[in-house]
Amino acid sequence: MSDKPVLILMHGIGMHTSDSFKEDVVESINNALERYPSYKKLKIENELIIHSISYDHLFEKIRKEISSSSKTVEHFIKTQLAGVDTPDLMNKLIGIDANLGSDTFENTHALDVILYLSIFGESVRGFVIKELVSIFGQHSAGTTYHFLTHSLGTSVMHDSLNKLFPDEKPLGQPQISTYWSFANVSDLVTWASGLTSPYQSIVKPGVGGIMNEFYNIYHECDPIAFDLFRRFDPKNNGSWISESAFDNAYRKIVTKEFSRKNTHSIKGYIEDPKVSYPLLYAFLDDFDPSSTEQTQANKAFKHYQGELNKIKNYQQTGGFTADIKGLVAAITGFIRYFKEDKQ
Repeated sequence: MSDKPVLILMHGIGMHTSDSFKEDVVESINNALERYPSYKKLKIENELIIHSISYDHLFEKIRKEISSSSKTVEHFIKTQLAGVDTPDLMNKLIGIDANLGSDTFENTHALDVILYLSIFGESVRGFVIKELVSIFGQHSAGTTYHFLTHSLGTSVMHDSLNKLFPDEKPLGQPQISTYWSFANVSDLVTWASGLTSPYQSIVKPGVGGIMNEFYNIYHECDPIAFDLFRRFDPKNNGSWISESAFDNAYRKIVTKEFSRKNTHSIKGYIEDPKVSYPLLYAFLDDFDPSSTEQTQANKAFKHYQGELNKIKNYQQTGGFTADIKGLVAAITGFIRYFKEDKQ
């Protein structure tokens, strides 16, 4: 047992292991720490206990089955995964194969979203819940928890927590201090799956919620977080949480800078000073740099302005539809854009 705060991580689309995503997050947080002279010797892995939950191995099994079959993805899901979460989901997936990339790497990233929407998603949620229960059991009562989720992981974690804690005020619920969601796709995914909307669930701060603070972060040039795809973006009108909780416990951060060309990269998100400063402040009790040191740290942030306009125009030139098929097309197209640029 330890008195250290606990950080729980969950990756998004693509091929990941628990270790690989943890390495990405740790590296980017430490990169941010190094910009502050007074804190550059700190290593986040020494300050927090970090658990990373990966569900990708579950997807990989199904990916291989699809690859080895002669069926289309649409037909495979309909016939091999024993139904879907909502009767009309197959209507939303009609013709989905045309939106998937022909390249295995492109296909892998986009296919994850489709697989999670099928009844197979219940197996993923069951696995994640078991992992969470195991993690909570390893730490003493009163331990402080932080969550950090990215991309599809925002929806997987949302759905799992909402199932794990079905009551508004669950007895013995762990103390979740901050919840960080990057490129949150939970609204689109629950719309397609029929599961509880993030606007109606307990995964929120304030009365009826299970965390103290909720951070909602997206990059304005991240295609996965385009508003077209029902980006999670609550308004301060009392429909999600009270106006008081919205002002005091909800933090929306829109990033615009480029430290990496891939605007969906979790590393790029975390390294941005608009994110790294509040994140370090939340994770480290003694993180309180002077205004001078903060200014110096911000200047040390390396900006990448490569093809800013090309990326900004991606949404307008892509011709994407505002549904799951459009999101899949955006994912495969964005990945293809990076691959072609490197050739």
